[in-house]
Amino acid sequence: MGFLQKIVNRTGFTLNDPGAEEFFRSIGLDTNNISSSSELSEVVYFTCLKHLSETQSKMPWEKRKITQKKGKEKIVDNNIDILLNIRPNEYYSASTFWGCIELNKLHYGNAYAYIETNKGEPCKLWILPSKEVSIWIDNAGIFGNTNSIWYVWTDSNTGKQWTFSQDEILHFKTGMSLNGLVGMATKDILQAQIQSRLNADNFLKKLYENNMFGSKILIHYTGDINKKGEDALAEKLENFSAKRGSGKFIPLPLGMQAQLMDMKLSDAQFFENNKFSALQIAAAFGVKPNVINNYEKSSYSNSETQQLDFYVNTLHPSFNSYEQEVTYKLTSKGQIKNGMRLHINERVLFKMDSKTQAEVYSSYIQNFLMSPNEAREELNQPYKEGADDLIGNGNYIKLNQVGNQWKKGGSE
Repeated sequence: MGFLQKIVNRTGFTLNDPGAEEFFRSIGLDTNNISSSSELSEVVYFTCLKHLSETQSKMPWEKRKITQKKGKEKIVDNNIDILLNIRPNEYYSASTFWGCIELNKLHYGNAYAYIETNKGEPCKLWILPSKEVSIWIDNAGIFGNTNSIWYVWTDSNTGKQWTFSQDEILHFKTGMSLNGLVGMATKDILQAQIQSRLNADNFLKKLYENNMFGSKILIHYTGDINKKGEDALAEKLENFSAKRGSGKFIPLPLGMQAQLMDMKLSDAQFFENNKFSALQIAAAFGVKPNVINNYEKSSYSNSETQQLDFYVNTLHPSFNSYEQEVTYKLTSKGQIKNGMRLHINERVLFKMDSKTQAEVYSSYIQNFLMSPNEAREELNQPYKEGADDLIGNGNYIKLNQVGNQWKKGGSE
């Protein structure tokens, strides 16, 4: 039974009813009703989420088989390719799906996707609202299996609940988890830092709204003036400074004194504290300073090193968790035992310029590391007949044969 039809049967509406529209909206299919979040309005936090989710959205998936002789051999599987790289379901693309999964994982700590099957094979993937899913452990064996894990989705629109076994749900969580079952959201851990930056943004907003930037004139006077008199005095002084000469001289009534009041955020080290807080938030996500437009100590080589470090220490652990979850849930146990793996192709992160590309692939081909056809595949070129064999410099010899050329008969 299809996932949509399963929901239809349980709620009692058809796909054309308003109730169906509410359901689609609840899983993010209606872009006109995206709820705002106070944390997402903080620019550094938003930038980190945007960078990581967009990175995940562009990563292609491959099916590979691990063998003793061939290593990780790429396997062509059109069904898996369509599901993971083209269209998880009829409503959004694979790029949108993986970007949304990563965004939910980072923002809420956990992301969930229901696996719809057809004759035992996965055919569609559906994102579930992270805030509405809870994890239950059946330690009493009520549902049949003792200590089994169940995912319970409580629809906030209808109040109905749906229960899924752990094999029906793809569960992606952050690397921070105290029990291994539920991930911790970065925004909850860094609540103080994110809130301080939100307060700083609101502070600046109020200053702009109240026109508090720049120099102000403070008028001291004895006695009391009513509101009407204060407004008249302020208007008279403004008109005089704007229309009379250069505005450098302003006459004041007897008993009044003018004082210059200058509003400088630098005096309070506002920007220094704000920058330090921004770097702390970025570091918590594993995002490098150049991503949040901090180029203070940046250079071309430094940026390249940061990109490599970003892959090794930030993306690689995340990719591993994705690969392990997707492989276990979307392939059979028999396939896993036979070496089948679903793998993220990380090579798209390391694009080279044409000159470097030519040098690298030429070196691989000339040193028996890659056949010409394998190199052509990397360059999106068609295979050529006779280009499947490894070639290289014939002057090389094996290490255990060094010196044999000087022995008797070695030159033969």
